[in-house]
Parts: sequence; structure tokens; C-alpha cells
Amino acid sequence: MEINNSSLAGTACAPPHKFAGVQTFPINALPAVQLVSEDIAELSHSFDAKWKAVSRYYERVNSDLLFFFSDIAIQAEAMGAQALFASDNMPAIKATAPAILTPRAADVPRMQINAQVVRAMAQGFPGRSIAGLVYGPFTALGQAMGEQEVLRSVRDRRGELHPLLEKAFMVAESYAALLMDAGADVLWISDPLAALLPPDAFEECAGGYLHDIFAMADAGKTMLHICGDVSELIQPMIETGVSGISFDQCMDLLAVEDQVPWDVAIIGNLEPVEVVGMASPEYTAEASRDLVSVMGILPNFILSTGCAVPPGAPLENVEAFVNAGKQAMDEVQEKAPALREISLKASGGDGPQTVELVREALSNDVDPLLLAHSGLIRSVRKSSALYETRQCYLPEILLTVDAFCQGMELLRPMIAKQGGDSVDVVIGTVKGDLHSIGKDLVRIMLEANGFGVLDLGVDVSAGQFAQAVQEHSPLIVGLSAFITSARRLLPGMIGEIRQAGSSGMKVLVGGAAVNGAVASEVGADGFSPEAVSAARLVRGIVNAVRR
Repeated sequence: MEINNSSLAGTACAPPHKFAGVQTFPINALPAVQLVSEDIAELSHSFDAKWKAVSRYYERVNSDLLFFFSDIAIQAEAMGAQALFASDNMPAIKATAPAILTPRAADVPRMQINAQVVRAMAQGFPGRSIAGLVYGPFTALGQAMGEQEVLRSVRDRRGELHPLLEKAFMVAESYAALLMDAGADVLWISDPLAALLPPDAFEECAGGYLHDIFAMADAGKTMLHICGDVSELIQPMIETGVSGISFDQCMDLLAVEDQVPWDVAIIGNLEPVEVVGMASPEYTAEASRDLVSVMGILPNFILSTGCAVPPGAPLENVEAFVNAGKQAMDEVQEKAPALREISLKASGGDGPQTVELVREALSNDVDPLLLAHSGLIRSVRKSSALYETRQCYLPEILLTVDAFCQGMELLRPMIAKQGGDSVDVVIGTVKGDLHSIGKDLVRIMLEANGFGVLDLGVDVSAGQFAQAVQEHSPLIVGLSAFITSARRLLPGMIGEIRQAGSSGMKVLVGGAAVNGAVASEVGADGFSPEAVSAARLVRGIVNAVRR
């Protein structure tokens, strides 16, 4: 078997990305507004207020890349659109531009303020990188003209669109030059509307303009963020000449890492709203460590958020993200070469070589939990991500699972001694049913996602499930039913299991004898048709509980 692992192969001779010293950062600096008495509208128009907020923010948040509290309306406003400013919301466009203007950025007061803040950051935070955040011409034109109007023009009036895009490009280019001259050393472009372009129109309507703006950065330190699913745009984004791609939180980095060359940084992509914005600091730190555990072994990975952290995000969460992320990155990258080799061999289904590499790493005092999460578990999670995006198939996953299991046999006793053997999920095939392959694969997928699993085996009665629930207090119980007679038992079994567990415990079902409708009929909380989606379902439930 051969799985594409170009992101792991050839590591020793891989060129580094261009962002030395940039390891972890949240996008933008919007929570800074919490640190001053002035509101968002005042920050948008006052150098003193914005600098006070941003400086206090970065004195507290140890980010490796600094932003100046940017808003998406600024270029469209300069081009003639009417902006709406509020005390508690980010600036937005309330009326489109009657005509597209092309002022010099140095003559636009709000752009001047941002350049002043960049200059102050360069002086006040020496040695830390500063982002000059500019919006792509396609997005800026969408703000100025109306997004739907611009998108319609892509197909039926593209000839009329180009002169307008040229004007938007002139404003973006002038603004980028102003920020870089003020001291920004990383040119960051956000182009969220470009995600809605057909792939065959990206180069003409967005990519070519981005390429020309990126060419302005003398040191070549450029980053591009496009919101949403950019699976079909990764290669066109790379062709802009960008040296770092920031991925939205909806993207599974494991599924796309092989498409990104070594000299382009993979940036991302912790959920900024539901995690950093709404979860507890403890969960935010845990989620940061989990992301690093699977991506931190790559030398071109930079930990960040999937988009801008909202203004109301608790500062404690932002700090937890940065601090936990930095610590995890240090721990993982110190042992990255060994972890990369283990993940590569396990992903390729080479069990004997995987076992040998695990033994060698243990002899070199690599922590067993680190070997499990960033070596073996990563391999299965990557195969699962490729499976869900139709880049590999079940036979490949099964071989990866075999190698994973062989390597884990060495690690399980050591992990148990470290207290890493708690039970999150109890699973089993229901009474009268002896089918095991589906249930076994679910167990492995759950373990590969970091969950403690108690597998009760096959032909499991309601009483056995109930006893396990009472002893271990799992968050989830999973029942597998492959035959009709087993399905008929589910309502009674689920009722007895619920009586034994807590009110928050969830019961899930799967197997050939059930589907979504059956799950609802028998009183289950969810259904999954196969192991990969079962792991995703469990992860979502557990994450919701732990937040």
C-alpha cells in the first residue's frame, strides 16, 4: 500500500518557511477593545485609542505576530462606500459606492491611523513580527459594490468587472505599501469573498491581483487567508507566490497538508468563535494542544486561529490558546523527526518498521504519550481525513490501523501508568449479535482520536452495559447491531443503560441493522454508518461537553 505522505517525506532536506520566530498567533487583535474605555467606533478613528488598546493587548498576549485591529470596511469606505460604525460591532458597509474611487492610502485618515499604529508597534515591540493586513481587491470590490453584484459580474459581465478590479487593486496596493513602509514585515491579505469564485475564475478575478501585491514584499513574507472551504483553490493560492496559507477552521489540515510545498507555511486553524470565543480557558488550551499534537511535527506548520478572534472573546482564552500552543509546539518540535518517521511508516501500513521506530524512540526517552498522539494516533487521524475527502479508501485505512495497533501494544502499559487510561466511551455489539469488525474499527478510530474506550466485545447484554456505565461513568455508550434480532432489543437495552448512567450521557448506535430513522425510533442520541464518521460524531459530542 502507498499513501501520499509528501508532507512527511524528505524532511531533512526540506527548505524552511520564511517566518522564523513566528510559531503561534491569534488572527487580528479585536479583543483588545476590552482593555480600554473607548468603544469599537472610537478605536476605528483614533490613533491614541487604538494604540493604547493594541499595546495593552500584546503586553498581555505573547503572540509572535502582531495585528493592528483591522476591519473589512476600510478599503471599501476609501473607494466611496458608506461605512456604519457602532460601539459594539465591527465597522460594516451600509451603502455601496456610487462610483469606485482610487485615493492614495496616505490620504485616507483611517489608513493613516493604522500605519501610525504599525509604526508604534515596530518601536514598542522590537523583535516581534508585525502584520500589514490588507483585504484582497476582489473582496474589497465586493464590499464597495455589493457582494452579489460582483459575483454575478464574474459570469455575465466580466469585461466590465476588470476595470473596477484594477481600481480596487490600486487601493489595496497603495494601502499595503503604506503599511510596509510604516514597519510591517509580514504582508497579510484576507480575501474571504474569493472563496465563492469558481476555480476557473480565481486566477483572473483574484489570484493575479494577489500575486502582484505579494510581489511588493521585499523579504517575501506574505500570508493569505481565504475563508471557507478552499480545497479546490489550494494550488491557485500557492501560485500567487504566497509564502504562508492561513486555513479556515472548517478545513482539516491533515487532509490538505500534502498539497502544500515545504517552503509554504501551513497556518491554522483553531476554531475562533466556539472555542476561543466561547469555551473555557481549560478547553481552549486542550484544543490548542490537540491541534499541535497532529500538526506540530511539520516544520512548515504555524499555530493560529481559523479566522479573526471576535472582540468579545475572553482574554483568558486568548492567553490560554497562545501559552498552551507555544508549550506544545516546543515539546512536539523537539522530537519532530522521530515522530514524523513513525507517522509516515504507520500511515503506509508498515507495522514492523513502525514498531522498531517506536522502540528506538522509547530508548531515546521520547514520552510515550507524545509517541502515541503525534506519531501513531496522527497516522490514523490523517488516514481518516483522507478517507473523508476521498483521497484514500478502507483497505488503506485497515493497513494503517494494523500498524497503529502494533505500535500501541508497546505504549499502552506505559500510558496506563501515566494515568492516561480513563474511559470516555463504552462500546459493544448487542446481545445475540457476534459481528465484531465494525465495532472493532470504531474502537480503533476512537482511540486514534485520543478517547479512552472500554470495548465490551460482542453478544453484550443490557446488564453488562449498565454495569460498565456504573463503574466507569462514560460520556458516551455505543451499541453496534448488525442483525435484525439485535436491532429489536435496542429500545429496552437503551432504557436500561440510561437508568444506570448520568443525565448527560449519550447513547449512540451503529451497524448494518440500523440507520438514522431507526436510531430515533429506539431512543438513541445519534447514529453513524461507519467508523470514521463515528469518531467525528463522538468528538463533536465530547467537545461540546468539555467546553
